[in-house]
Amino acid sequence: MTENQVDNRSIDFNTSILVSALATYRIDILNGGQLYDATLLSQQHYPQIEPTNPLLIFNLTDKNLAAALKETLLTAYPTAHPIMLIQPTASEPLTAKIALDRLDQQTNLDPQTLLYLPPLEKGGSFPALQEIVAHLRAPNGCPWDRKQTILTLREGLLNECFELLEALDVEEGGSDNLDNIVEELGDVLLLLTMMIQIAAEEGRFQMADVARGIVTKLIRRHPHVFDTVTVDSVDQVITNWDAIKAQEKADRGEKPRGPLDGVPEALPALEKARKLQTKAHKANLLDREALADSVELLLDTFHQEASTQSLGALLWAITALAKRHNLNAEDALRSHAVRFRKDAGEPKR
Repeated sequence: MTENQVDNRSIDFNTSILVSALATYRIDILNGGQLYDATLLSQQHYPQIEPTNPLLIFNLTDKNLAAALKETLLTAYPTAHPIMLIQPTASEPLTAKIALDRLDQQTNLDPQTLLYLPPLEKGGSFPALQEIVAHLRAPNGCPWDRKQTILTLREGLLNECFELLEALDVEEGGSDNLDNIVEELGDVLLLLTMMIQIAAEEGRFQMADVARGIVTKLIRRHPHVFDTVTVDSVDQVITNWDAIKAQEKADRGEKPRGPLDGVPEALPALEKARKLQTKAHKANLLDREALADSVELLLDTFHQEASTQSLGALLWAITALAKRHNLNAEDALRSHAVRFRKDAGEPKR
């Protein structure tokens, strides 16, 4: 169904019912209240709404549409979120309060059915985070936050990323670490939001520029999803991605510095080795399989003469060996450190 078809169908909706519902549930569409067609919303993979504001959905015509709508809404609302199903023109008018995950179990839906979702608790949205960060940066905000620049936040961002990785490692080790993961994700998101807020204050760019840039890039680099290109494997996806990325640089007038271009210097050593080996292997500068086979020989060499150079060569080969078995040496070492802490009886963080 096209957007125009949806709009034409919406004209048949009884607007007096809609006006009555807006008044009954105090949904002020001039002050944050949201009004959405069920079909348009169900076609989105993530609902482009503000969940901390009330939402009224109309034209919920049938059970299949209710099922599709439920899947979209569950990406932004909890399964038990209370919703109100309103059927004012049914033979037996119904106003039912149910949990969101039961929406697709409802029957006797018709074109006049309304669905009301009360707002989530305040603070549970990205605009809420943007508002609090802007407040902290305002003249009546926090002296520390006001003092920061994009550059001064670099170290904090790096530290928070490592803390997030550690929280994920604990989860991988078999412990339920959901609360810590949520907290660390929040810390990373905070610093990214503050960097963008600082840039906006300086007139350099805004959140919309950042979002638009990455959305455009994702669409451009996924022609097998958003265009007519076909792929048969993940390897082909990666090959296409690299080719598109190279063309983007060429279009900007950037000349490739070499086959190993694009590996950040600040990466942890094992991860940097993995990326360098991947690029070198593709450019036929490295036989990664032969390198993986050399681990035992390099271990003997290290035993004979332990040095920074011999240890580096051994770790370089171990990185290649990990890749042979579809493992990541950096992740493996971090995970082992987490297990060691646990086995050593360190209190849970």
